[in-house]
Amino acid sequence: MPAKTRSRAEKSDGKPLRYQPEFCARLLAFFDVPPFTVTEVAKRDGSVTLVETAAELPTFAAFAKLLGTTCDVLESWEQKHPAFREAARKARDLQGNILIQNSLRGNYSSSFAVFTAKNLLGWKDGKEDASSGAPLVVRWESDK
Repeated sequence: MPAKTRSRAEKSDGKPLRYQPEFCARLLAFFDVPPFTVTEVAKRDGSVTLVETAAELPTFAAFAKLLGTTCDVLESWEQKHPAFREAARKARDLQGNILIQNSLRGNYSSSFAVFTAKNLLGWKDGKEDASSGAPLVVRWESDK
């Protein structure tokens, strides 16, 4: 008889991972990373060049794996726990900033950046909305 495999959403004792308020801070710490690093590399001629390396884009799938659970569990926590919902919103903002900064600097390919922004961040092309006949207007507003 094959051994019973454990679901990713279960702890080692077979019970589902339960929400803990500390997961909010852990989520934000996981997503709050510098978008890129710059290192000095010495050349053979003695000169120094700067090399920029993009950070690994943090994802909810990677965070779920870290906790030993699934994205479905994280989504259920967002629905049930307002503090986790707020932390997830902030995490998505951090994720978006990393994507934007690395895309603008050429650290990500433009096709990857467009695809990722549309799928992870819900961005859309600034094309006319066919249903209304009116052009889509995008405004940048600051909270400050």
